[in-house]
Amino acid sequence: MKVTLFLVAALIAVVLWQRHENGNLTRSFERANKVATEQKTTIGMLKSQLSVSQGIARRNETAQVSLRGELIAAGAMAVRREETITRLLNENEELHRWYGAHLPDVVRRLHTRAGCASAGHCLQRVSEGELLPDAGKRSRD
Repeated sequence: MKVTLFLVAALIAVVLWQRHENGNLTRSFERANKVATEQKTTIGMLKSQLSVSQGIARRNETAQVSLRGELIAAGAMAVRREETITRLLNENEELHRWYGAHLPDVVRRLHTRAGCASAGHCLQRVSEGELLPDAGKRSRD
């Protein structure tokens, strides 16, 4: 009889221990499912961001090709203009003299500007009594 009671108590202890282990495994499984769901959501977001980034990269590449073509066309146009100016200067003596003449000092002074140390310096106006610097000389800082 003692052996039977001992076996029943051992079986109850094993059943309780198995129940406890089953509860632990169930909680671990739920946590693993939660982590997997979060990772699936993160993977979905990352795939979406990758798709958007690839679209932006394709548009940038297309824009660069377009701008490169425009730059080549602008360069060719500048060469044609320069050739036209050279041809006109060679054909018209009066235009050649005008093009080669020095600008009057007043005009040269208008085209000479002192460097700006900051945006605030560029906004300062030259007082009306102050003369513009000579185009051939460096300005004082």
